Amino acid sequence: MVPNGAIVVFIYTKHMSDERIYLEIAPLTYTGAAERFTYHHDALLAIGQLVTVALGPRKSSGVVMAVVAQPEFKTRSITAVIEAPPIPASLLSLAGWMSTYYAASLSSVFSTLLPSGLGKTHRERKPRVIETQGLPTAPLTDEQTAALANIRASTGRTHLVHGVTGAGKTRLYLELAAEALAAGQSVTILVPEITLTPQLVGQFETAFGPLVIATHSKLTEAERHAAYTAASSAVTTGQTRVIVGPRSSLFLPVHQLGLIIVDECHETSYKQEQHPKYHAVTTAAKLSQITGARLILGSATPGLGELFLANEHRINYVRLTKRANAIAHSQATIIDLRNKDLFTVSKFITQPLVAAIEATMTAGRQSLLYLNRRGSASSQVCGNCGHVTICPNCQLPLTFHADLMRLICHHCNFRLAAAAVCTECGAADLKLLGGGTKRIEAEVEKLWPEARVARLDRDSATLPHIKEVYRQLQSGELDILIGTQMIAKGLDLPNIDTVGIISADTMLHLPDFTAAERTFQLITQVSGRAGRGDRVGQVIIQTYSPEHPAIVAASTGDYDTFAVAELAERASLRYPPSTYLLKLELTGSSRDAVSAEADVFATDLRRRGFDVDGPAPAFLETRGGKFVWLMSIKSSERTKLVSVAANLPHDRWSADLDPINLL
Repeated sequence: MVPNGAIVVFIYTKHMSDERIYLEIAPLTYTGAAERFTYHHDALLAIGQLVTVALGPRKSSGVVMAVVAQPEFKTRSITAVIEAPPIPASLLSLAGWMSTYYAASLSSVFSTLLPSGLGKTHRERKPRVIETQGLPTAPLTDEQTAALANIRASTGRTHLVHGVTGAGKTRLYLELAAEALAAGQSVTILVPEITLTPQLVGQFETAFGPLVIATHSKLTEAERHAAYTAASSAVTTGQTRVIVGPRSSLFLPVHQLGLIIVDECHETSYKQEQHPKYHAVTTAAKLSQITGARLILGSATPGLGELFLANEHRINYVRLTKRANAIAHSQATIIDLRNKDLFTVSKFITQPLVAAIEATMTAGRQSLLYLNRRGSASSQVCGNCGHVTICPNCQLPLTFHADLMRLICHHCNFRLAAAAVCTECGAADLKLLGGGTKRIEAEVEKLWPEARVARLDRDSATLPHIKEVYRQLQSGELDILIGTQMIAKGLDLPNIDTVGIISADTMLHLPDFTAAERTFQLITQVSGRAGRGDRVGQVIIQTYSPEHPAIVAASTGDYDTFAVAELAERASLRYPPSTYLLKLELTGSSRDAVSAEADVFATDLRRRGFDVDGPAPAFLETRGGKFVWLMSIKSSERTKLVSVAANLPHDRWSADLDPINLL
């Protein structure tokens, strides 16, 4: 056996007495610690070729990893060769790195890299006819010109493009993509949400026509197979392509990859929550290193991890501070939800927001109402003073458990009996944060029965519906759009004058070290949907925490002040990016047994010198009828955390290296 993740090629001389070629195959089926097996074939196959092999009584797809000398043991024959181009060497190298870096099985990595259905025969689809119009003709702004010059002149491979909402980052992407294509190089562009795909695909298809291959999460198996085949065929013929899609698009084979763009690089959807639990930004950086491609990370609200690297001068930092349309940033107003006098006509929408929507409708313009459904009833907040009880050990909000009538810390397991009145002001006005888009939609339809209303969230996120809503917004056929995180970033909607954030607190008081950062990012991003046309927009932020630094900074767009303070607090509490983090979860059918086993393992880790928080019940303590407990481990050496993740006691434990949250 060779080391896990390594790619080895042997020079093999075939003996006259042996007509077989011996190949080492990595099956796509999980096989435990042994991840590669030797098979024979009657012809030499390329490294990276997909095949079918027998695993006991089963059959599995597999990848040719190496040619090897004849072994001493008896081998089985490769069952079939799958009619698909071999996986390129760059992606094979990336797969080996992912397996090691994320302590993941090679089978899970290859299953992620390859679309399902490659061995099947699918009906060929007639390609769409796309008219190419070239790059936009509008002149670049001075900031865009300077940013391009900065990127071209930099000796670094990775560039963080920090541009305010509406600054024209997409125009930079188009210009850089055109340069790469002119140099005979392909381009891969990652987008975080399906809502952004039609818009961005349209812009790139307008510029580059049939060179564009678009993917997204709603494709059928046949459509995924067609996209992979189209990309692979271009590699075979030496043709450049532009790939646009979600994180999995990073693994489409392309000819001479020269540019990788990760749009909205701060987005949590770039982290895969199933094994292998990779992050697309980190993986893109590795692929950039392997191929020599330039990497562009674009965001109006860069993650603190990317900012940390920029401050350390490990990546190039480019800023765009002005909107491309020369319109001033939207004016934001913070509304204090503790003021009961503001709820005169609605339980959820305050009078100032009602007035703003009515004025916008009268002017024939559009409004957007944003609601973060995540974290429903996550914590108790006092409706009188806005106080949220926090853990004295972790300085994170306690989570209310109605079945236990307890406030619980999901990091150190601190518990506090739920009070009937606020411990800060004594008012009997404790509320549970939460609420859904459907309730807001019903409220809007009651307030404005004549309004043309649409809702866009996970429940309604079919691609045809997304395209239709986007068309209606562009054509002025909608008055009010209600949505969740799907509408909070990237979309260019010039007719939206008013943005209302129903509750800025739902994510802010989640018991997680990233809560303030995510709150700042979401408020800033959704606020950026207003004022992208020919007039200044207005933003109404409803909150029980009007003085919170994240909300105050987001209302004024003050990224720098927020980031400096948040980085300092992270460092004081030893959270990323100042240290590395590993999240461990244990599941079981007995709460007491899970708790006891987690305690034993945590004690052992502490005895070995690890800094451990927990164990404690997970944010959602039961999952699929099983109890879930978690703990987090901090270390200045990531390799130590990888060792823990790779050597867990049994499969009821799961590991997440570099988690984006601790929920």
